[in-house]
Amino acid sequence: MLAPKKTVRGNSTLVTEFILLGLTDRPELQPIFFVLFLVIYLITVGGNLGMLVLIRMDSRLHTPMYLFLASLSCLDLCYSTNVTPKMLVNFLSEKKTISYAACLVQCYFFIAMVITEYYMLAVMAYDRYVAICNPLLYSSKMSKGLCIRLIAGPYAYGFLSGLMETMWTYRLTFCGSNIINHFYCADPPLIRLSCSDTFIKETSMFVVAGFNLSSSLLIILISYVFILMAILRMRSAEGRHKAFSTCGSHLVAVTVFYGTLFCMYVRPPTDSSVEQSKILAVFYTFVSPMLNPIIYSLRNKDVKIAFRKLIRRNEIMRRNFTSVTEFILLGLTNYLELQILLFLLFLAIYMTTVAGNVGMLVLIKVNTRLHTPMYFFLSHLSFVDLCFSSNVTPKMLENFLSEKKTISYPACLVQCYFFIALVHVEIYILAVMAFDRYMAICNPLLYGSKMSKSVCTSLITGPYVYGMLTGLMETMWTYNLAFCGPNEINHFYCADPPLIKLACSDTYKKEMSMFVVAGCNFSFSLLIILISYLYIFLSILRIRSAEGRRKAFSTCGCHLTAVTIFYATLFFMYLRPPSKDSVEQGKMVAVFYTTIIPMLNPVIYSFRNKDVKEALMRELLRKKVFP
Repeated sequence: MLAPKKTVRGNSTLVTEFILLGLTDRPELQPIFFVLFLVIYLITVGGNLGMLVLIRMDSRLHTPMYLFLASLSCLDLCYSTNVTPKMLVNFLSEKKTISYAACLVQCYFFIAMVITEYYMLAVMAYDRYVAICNPLLYSSKMSKGLCIRLIAGPYAYGFLSGLMETMWTYRLTFCGSNIINHFYCADPPLIRLSCSDTFIKETSMFVVAGFNLSSSLLIILISYVFILMAILRMRSAEGRHKAFSTCGSHLVAVTVFYGTLFCMYVRPPTDSSVEQSKILAVFYTFVSPMLNPIIYSLRNKDVKIAFRKLIRRNEIMRRNFTSVTEFILLGLTNYLELQILLFLLFLAIYMTTVAGNVGMLVLIKVNTRLHTPMYFFLSHLSFVDLCFSSNVTPKMLENFLSEKKTISYPACLVQCYFFIALVHVEIYILAVMAFDRYMAICNPLLYGSKMSKSVCTSLITGPYVYGMLTGLMETMWTYNLAFCGPNEINHFYCADPPLIKLACSDTYKKEMSMFVVAGCNFSFSLLIILISYLYIFLSILRIRSAEGRRKAFSTCGCHLTAVTIFYATLFFMYLRPPSKDSVEQGKMVAVFYTTIIPMLNPVIYSFRNKDVKEALMRELLRKKVFP
């Protein structure tokens, strides 16, 4: 077991990080749980985002009930995101640690969002009471101003309560064991590790949890008593059925959520209660946020009608136009005599790219001297470059030899998705590599502990998850466009700028999204790199030895070269509106970042990197000695 990291305050040695034991300590179950909870999280994100989009787009759902439901979906999304990503990282990490500060932040958001959700469910019950018991006054009673106040109240109260509870936890001293018997920083197992008196914290936890659970549930119960009495007074069986159906989804959500929370919180923390709470916590942290959009869609007539109408509207819109089912890629040139030459040139470039990046991956894998954070990130850069080039080049090579240079509509969207996703993954991997160089040069003594395996895994997981989600969002905007006229894309792959020029529908949202997302992400990732290198440069200037300065500069040279080439072409490509000239220029620029850069990166990191050259020479000599 890892020894707890501690710092000294006065006469006490304080814990600065905790170890999360998670759901199980059996290694063979970790990958299974990772896949299971990743699927649950993706369903949760998809379901709740889908509910938010559906409510936003369908005017029939612009009512108080669905305004509260949208707020509940937003809460569930944040609620699950507060816990799940860290737990998924821990399933794949040997060192399952969380810093003291991150633990407090997780505690704060968990308590704040739980209490907010209590009262959001209570507000939804009150909304049903007004709708059923006072239907004629419903519109005037549940005005927009009142609805906003009814939503703002739970948020303000929840986040203030979370702050108060977190402050009580912050006042505790942790100086002994740092092992939390849970998969997130939960109060009951956390306070059992405290060296100081926990009476005030425990009392506060029981009072706040008990009061808020009871009072919010009391509002729900009183609302449903009046609702039941109103329903029983209805003479029409159809009216009673309709009234019950509007409450069914809410009652199911309340039962699942409150049932598990009462079991979890209204009891003192003991060994057995903590073990039970880990199982119960799975329900309200993962299952409940996943189930809510399913409950409100499968059991709600309005949501089902809105969803069918949205699907039908897209189908009708596409049917009204002569929908394009495939596109023609004009490629780099229309001169037939150049097609073979370009085929051979880009085939050679692609083979060099594959050989170089696969070779880099194999070299880093087999050579133990390269098992460091820097080369761990470099291996992922090589993997992304390989995928990046393979997303575009094979189809381009095929089109050089084909008369019919077509790509189907679904294949075009897939190519768009992977291109956008991989670009965003790569820009943040380059930013992570700059941060790694900052840690190595500016904090060399702490480098080994700060850039641990779990930290590196977290740093590399973030760009992949964010990049894939960004790619999905941008591709969905493209999917919503209608293509009914020309189908000739003036490019050698399905790129956004020339593609959106073919749309028959309004492209304003897509264009704005493209500029904002590309501009923000390129600027933000480049800012991380520039700040990292500013600190690196200042640190190098303080080095007295010329040899030390040269060595420090040499470790950054490869990365700086790769960053300069990559960002220069991307900024030129994306931060401008699509026009005829920009598309023509973009085709030339795109050659660099889709084919040349993925080929150059392994070359840059091998010829300009002493460690890689030595590792390569060692492997070649080993093969010669042991053929």
